[in-house]
Amino acid sequence: MGQIEFHGVTKRFDSGFEALKDITAEFAEGSMTFLTGHSGAGKSTFLKLLLCLDRVTRGQILVNGINVTQLKAKRLAYYRRNVGTVFQDHHLLAHRNIFDNVALPLRVNGMREREVGRRVRAALSRVGLLPKERLLPQFLSTGEQQRVGIARAVVTRPKILLADEPTGNLDPELSKNIMELFRQFNEVGTTVLVASHDRALIESMGAPIVELAQGRIVAGHRGG
Repeated sequence: MGQIEFHGVTKRFDSGFEALKDITAEFAEGSMTFLTGHSGAGKSTFLKLLLCLDRVTRGQILVNGINVTQLKAKRLAYYRRNVGTVFQDHHLLAHRNIFDNVALPLRVNGMREREVGRRVRAALSRVGLLPKERLLPQFLSTGEQQRVGIARAVVTRPKILLADEPTGNLDPELSKNIMELFRQFNEVGTTVLVASHDRALIESMGAPIVELAQGRIVAGHRGG
């Protein structure tokens, strides 16, 4: 699972505002793509529709040929297990240590504790935080907290990884480090889609860039 297709997708809210207008786009399995555009361009709505947090007004979203906009609750839950999400606000549980924060999606899915430990420590190792697994989030820097959020997103080994402004609160060096982590996950076959307004940063990554403006795709090119 990892091929993503938007076919004539429009999202109109109850207020009448159209956040996305007739979007058609395709993202190949195992690709890495950046969405960019000014605030309000439709980037977050794009990702929320793909995660089925919002529903389309018109059009279809296909993932490996399956119209995810029509999934019922049980199949939707299974679909979401294969989609990792990273947000600017990582929503860590303040009273749980780093290990437990990352373990949360595995425990929700009923995974055996022995396998949970193996998966969590592998994910924390990938983001360079294994030595801090017993600390509470408050004892980590902002950049480290974001890496915990990434570890939690990838611990389920998702086929698709979505990130919405993941470097918005970070300085340039930390931002670059976070983007390099996404590249590493992409290199092992994960389809990665990152929304970011930081043009200089995403241009430096050398991956395809799709630009949104007022809910429409206005440009697409490769960074470099």
